[in-house]
Amino acid sequence: MTYKGLVPHFGLPGKSAGRAPDFFPCPGQSTGRAAAAVLSGFAAALAVAAAALIAFYPPPSTFAALYPPQNNHVRTGRFAGIACNGVQCRLCPYNCFLPEGARGRCKVRINYGGRIKTLVYSQAAAVHVDPIEKKPVYHMYPGSLIYSLATPGCNLSCKGCQNWEISQLYPEQAPRRVSVPSALEVRFLPDGRAYGEIRSTETDSLTPEDIVKYALATRSKAVAYTYAEPVVFYEYMYDTALLARKAGLKNVMVSAGYINPEPLAELLPLMDVVKIDLKGYNEKFYRAYAGGSLEPVKRTLLELKKKRVLSEVVNLVIPGLNDSEADLAALSAWVKENLGADTPLFFSRFTPNYLVSELPPTPVATLEKARAIALKRGLKFVYAGNAPGHPGENTYCPKCGKVLIRRYGFAVLEDRLTPTGGRCPWDGTKIPGIW
Repeated sequence: MTYKGLVPHFGLPGKSAGRAPDFFPCPGQSTGRAAAAVLSGFAAALAVAAAALIAFYPPPSTFAALYPPQNNHVRTGRFAGIACNGVQCRLCPYNCFLPEGARGRCKVRINYGGRIKTLVYSQAAAVHVDPIEKKPVYHMYPGSLIYSLATPGCNLSCKGCQNWEISQLYPEQAPRRVSVPSALEVRFLPDGRAYGEIRSTETDSLTPEDIVKYALATRSKAVAYTYAEPVVFYEYMYDTALLARKAGLKNVMVSAGYINPEPLAELLPLMDVVKIDLKGYNEKFYRAYAGGSLEPVKRTLLELKKKRVLSEVVNLVIPGLNDSEADLAALSAWVKENLGADTPLFFSRFTPNYLVSELPPTPVATLEKARAIALKRGLKFVYAGNAPGHPGENTYCPKCGKVLIRRYGFAVLEDRLTPTGGRCPWDGTKIPGIW
C-alpha cells in the first residue's frame, strides 16, 4: 500500500525529558522456554535481514517518494546511534527512538535506511536582515544589522509560539522558493541623509556559502540562527557558522536551549552570543506550555557560563501562566546565583498568538514588577522587552546609573559604549559585551 501522506513522527510520550527513553525490547531478550528462544532468534535474523534490505533498497512509498535522491536538502545527520530495529537521535533531550521511516518530534529528522537524516539543509523558510535589537541582543554591536534565518521545525511545542507558521511546519509544507536579502544599497537624499535599500533574490536553496556572501553584501555584522529553533537544523547552522567565522562575521544563536551536552560542546566555539529563551521557572508550566522540561535548559545555561560564551536570557511573561511573583523571583534568583549579576535578562511582553490567542497581552505593569524583582536580586542589566519607549529598554551603568545606550523599540537613539570600547564614559565601568 502506498502511503501518500506525511511521514509520521515518533517520540516516546510520557518519558522523562533529559534522559534516554527505554528502548523497545529487542528480539531475543525474552527468557522463556527453549522454543521461544529459537523463535526469537529467528525473528532477530529476519529483523537484521530487513534492516539490510531497507539500507540498500529504501521503501519508495514513504521517504523516497517525498524526498528523491536529487533533493539537496537531505543530508546525513549527526548525533545518533543504532537502537534495536531503529535509531536513537541524540541531538536533544527527547532522545527520540525512530523506527524506519519515522521522524522525531522536530519533524525534520528521520530514520532513513537505518541512518539519521536531516531534511532541511539549506532549506530556509524565513530570511531577513534585522536590527540586532530584534533578537533581542543588546550587548553586541548596538544598532547593527544581522542576517537572520530559519528552517521549518522545532523540538518544542510552545502554545504561544510567535513564529508557529515556521516552527510547526513539516519541511514539505514550506514554500519551495523563498525571497532572501542579497544586497544593501545605500542611497542619499538631497539633504544629505542616507537610507538603505535591500535587494532580494529568489532561491530554492540557500547554502552556507550563500548566507555568508549575502550577509557581507547586506553590510551585516553577524549571522543569526533564529525565528524557530536552530537546534533542529544543527548541521546547517554549524557549517554556516564555520564559514561566517572565517569571513569575519559574528554568530548568534537564538534558542530555547533544548540541546544535549555533546552537540552543544561542539557548537559553542563558533558562537559569539547565545540568546536563550528561559520560558519560566516552573517544571509543571514547562511541560504544559512547551512540552519540555526545565532542567535541560538550565544545564545549557550553566554550560554557556562555564565556557564563557556571552549569553542573554529572555523570559516571555504570559498572563496567568508564568507571571506569578514567586516564579519571577525564583527565575531572577537562579540567574543571579548561577549565571552572574552581569547576565542580561529580558522580561518580554506577550501578545496573543497560536493556541493561546484568548489570553490578554502582558500588562506593562507586570514587566515593571518583574524588572524590579530582578534588580532587587542584584542583577545589573534587566530589560523590558516588546515595550517600545519604556525606560527598561535602555542600558544603564550599574555604578553611576547614567544611560549608556538609549533605545526606542529596535532603534538605537544614543550609544555611548561603542566609542569607548564598552566602558562607561563617566566612571570607566566595564560593561560586558562585544562593542
